Amino acid sequence: MKARLRSNLRELRRDELGDAARLIGTSMRDNPSDVQVFRIPDARCRSLALERFFLPVLSGLYKRGLIFGAFRRGVLVGVCGMARPGFCQPRTLEKIRVLPSAIRGNPVDTPVRILKWVGEWARHDPAEPHWHLGPVAVHPGLQGQGIGSAMLATFCAVMDKWQALSYLETDKPENVRLYQRFGFTVIVSAKVLGVPNWFMSRCVSTSESQYEDEDAETLATPRRRSES
Repeated sequence: MKARLRSNLRELRRDELGDAARLIGTSMRDNPSDVQVFRIPDARCRSLALERFFLPVLSGLYKRGLIFGAFRRGVLVGVCGMARPGFCQPRTLEKIRVLPSAIRGNPVDTPVRILKWVGEWARHDPAEPHWHLGPVAVHPGLQGQGIGSAMLATFCAVMDKWQALSYLETDKPENVRLYQRFGFTVIVSAKVLGVPNWFMSRCVSTSESQYEDEDAETLATPRRRSES
């Protein structure tokens, strides 16, 4: 058995968001919600549509929260984003900036489905202050090698350090089981555009964190950014 290479985690720079969007597009192209929302039969074209969509999404999230990447030998292999409390949902200007990517090269009714999709997710967003986890993605050729678990362990270590509630959505049953390993519990499940979704939260830790991570100390003090 080959030894797994360790992934190095660090906060992404703005000029790396394009690479992050490309990885997310490739990783998430077969997710049930993305297939249903974009309705592009060709997998490669669907990847490109998701890449276009996630670039402005990540640009907005870069201002509202924290995006870190997992690297192996200097190559980005995983992305983990999170919005800070009070900034989970994009502002009006941010939504306007996403609109062209929702239209370009997509079926004409795609923007309507996107609005229904994100609107239903927003409806389930907890009222109490929380960190909103997502998107989380790992390069398809490297999934199952512990990269996603490493990112989640670091995320949980940061949340425990800050004594913070966290929350996420997922549309894949296997992801539910993964998140449960890190202390998330399903608070509600519902169909969104006909696709089963699970809404999960992780409570504030009342004891010493079991997720001690050498990257967490650095990631727990992200750079300050403008909200404009």
